[in-house]
Amino acid sequence: MIEHNIVAAKNYAYITIKGSPDLDAFVRAARIFKNDPSYSAKLHRICDFSQSDMSHIRMETFLRFTEFALREITLAPDTKVALVAPDRDRMGIFEQFALNIDSGVFKLFTDPMDAVDWIQS
Repeated sequence: MIEHNIVAAKNYAYITIKGSPDLDAFVRAARIFKNDPSYSAKLHRICDFSQSDMSHIRMETFLRFTEFALREITLAPDTKVALVAPDRDRMGIFEQFALNIDSGVFKLFTDPMDAVDWIQS
């Protein structure tokens, strides 16, 4: 399950990923997010994977989603994106995702509250 909550007053979106979503679920959720009336390329984002099982996701799947994100989900150059990994073992996939996106300011976390603090600072 992938859900988002846009907090317009604080200019950020909290995106929660739970369970074991596949690539199609990520694409569907991204399109729903982008079509939200409160969506903006300037919205800071917290992508919280801390409650997800990413063991089935391989690097090539993340790279395919990266290609989709580059085409479809715009980021302003100064948009902050906090990626909360489910565990330290999956940090490499998140690092590769961040390195392949050519806009925004990415930072990796293992604690969702640290991500919220960074977004709100």
